[in-house]
Amino acid sequence: MNNKNEGIALPILPIFRDGRGLEVFHYAASETKFVYKEIFEDRVYFRHGITLSARDCVWDIGANIGLFTVFVQENFEEIRVHAFEPSPQLYQILTANTARYGQRVVAHCCGIAGQEGEAAFTFYPHYSIMSGFHAHDQHDGRSLRAGIAHQWSQLYPDEPNLEDRFLDDMADSALGQKQEIVCRLRTISHLMEETRTQEIALLKIDAEGSELDILSGISDEHWSAIRQIVMEIHDGEGNVAAPILRMLEARGFQTTVEEEAGLSGSGVVNCYAVRPPDLPIQVDL
Repeated sequence: MNNKNEGIALPILPIFRDGRGLEVFHYAASETKFVYKEIFEDRVYFRHGITLSARDCVWDIGANIGLFTVFVQENFEEIRVHAFEPSPQLYQILTANTARYGQRVVAHCCGIAGQEGEAAFTFYPHYSIMSGFHAHDQHDGRSLRAGIAHQWSQLYPDEPNLEDRFLDDMADSALGQKQEIVCRLRTISHLMEETRTQEIALLKIDAEGSELDILSGISDEHWSAIRQIVMEIHDGEGNVAAPILRMLEARGFQTTVEEEAGLSGSGVVNCYAVRPPDLPIQVDL
């Protein structure tokens, strides 16, 4: 197991260009194109009433290379962002991108959890966007196979579906040679106090199975400071989404759950939570 402080060599960074003037450093072309489409074209994080106003504060948990952070910086006026990425490899790319596009961004190389401490982070070098603290070969492989099958059907609609053995081989290759890295863990509440954050207009969470753990690190006194939440929920066993929704609704949020077409059958859904103004918060769970 590698320690986060051992130093990880980073090659010369490739650049992703979107044809409209945006240029960002990135890790792998295929996953960058996939995430770019979700964020910039499909606007997946701004559905079901999610919006931002000038000078709002956004927390980007699971920032990866920073595409969501760059998006809000480019599309909303004077947005302040705290971006969190535990992987040292991806954090270096995140900081390179925020140096170009994130004048009001603070990047943090840590994971977010229910308690302060350290934990092993699984990094997939061939498919970094599935890296996380709760890696699960079966669930991760199922999610990836669903994504590959959807992309194939979109690119080649007249061709037969990929056979299961090909999907298995592609998923196994993408998730192979995984690495474990010891990363620092922080809680949202401790960080809110440390950074003197008074309000989080949008809490975005894309943390590959750590969602419930992350939310459990918010103290009762800080819930009222969070206005909106968008998160990807990994619910491979069907027992994660329900307690998350109960937690959010008990704290005054109205929730919407939506499954992306590209992840149908994977157990992964998107959750949108908006707190109506002046709605009382009930914290008895």
